[in-house]
Amino acid sequence: MRRTNASPTQQEAAILKAAAEEVALVGVGRMSMEVVARQAGVSRSTLYRRFPSREALITELGRQTFEFAMARLQTVAIDDGPAEAAVAAFREGVRLLTGEPVMRRFLQLDGDFTATSGMFDEARIFLVSASTAMAKALRSAGATMPDDALLAVAEMHIRLAASLVQVGSPVLDVTDDEAVAAYARTHLAPLVR
Repeated sequence: MRRTNASPTQQEAAILKAAAEEVALVGVGRMSMEVVARQAGVSRSTLYRRFPSREALITELGRQTFEFAMARLQTVAIDDGPAEAAVAAFREGVRLLTGEPVMRRFLQLDGDFTATSGMFDEARIFLVSASTAMAKALRSAGATMPDDALLAVAEMHIRLAASLVQVGSPVLDVTDDEAVAAYARTHLAPLVR
């Protein structure tokens, strides 16, 4: 292990990167602070100076992971109207849920139920944030339905994406981007008005 004399900001970035790698590999519940410190090239005391507890590190990693996801969901195309925005958002959500290992672990899509109960709270926060972000994108794309109905449809899209990713289905191959778009266009876009 090589030690670093990096700035506190650089140390935090290295710690969060190491934590993300560890979570992707073993899950939130099995993340080892010892391994994170070693991989980040910092001492345990430095790790605990930057993040006073394991929960503080997990919370920050979760916050950054979900912030990244929200930024990606907000980039959906809104110029082609609400139905196509719904397709784009569903597609991007499935991409996130299949392609981001830390996101999968936080949302327990890999069956890692050893995580702390606080992760269920994180998943709920993600669901609310993602639904809100999607509803805003759909509204910007021209959706005219009432806010509560739009939010309900956005949440349904996100819950369905998570379910399809977690439990494979012969109806949809979530690794086939075009199939995901066709599925969303046929079954989900009509829900958005």
